[in-house]
Amino acid sequence: MPNIFYDSDADLSHLANRPIAILGFGSQGHAHALNLHESGCDVRVGLYPQAKSWTTVEAAGLRGVDVPQAVREARIVMMLTPDTGQGILYRDHIATYLAPGSTLMFAHGFNVRFGQIVPRPDLDVSMIAPKSPGHRVRVD
Repeated sequence: MPNIFYDSDADLSHLANRPIAILGFGSQGHAHALNLHESGCDVRVGLYPQAKSWTTVEAAGLRGVDVPQAVREARIVMMLTPDTGQGILYRDHIATYLAPGSTLMFAHGFNVRFGQIVPRPDLDVSMIAPKSPGHRVRVD
């Protein structure tokens, strides 16, 4: 049986001095990045150079950087890009930049479960699976 955690279970002190990279700024990336940022966490949003959401990220008061830079700066990396491209993204732009002891997070377990992403043994891996789309996770 999985553990389910709620707001009252959260202790944000565990995130102090742990920069966070949110990769992607779609439905889930938008919600996660803004919720963490507004909770006082050190957040950057990793995007590919041609992403249409650069201006949206900046308009939201967040810092957008390319994916490798976001991963190099972070100790927690949350992959919130479409499942279909995560394997290539991980191999080409994430894996070599993750510091030992970093936490790699997912909102869906498909790529890890089916071997598209094989995290190194020196990484912590977790999944935060929201009960709803990002626009329902966050009230703007």
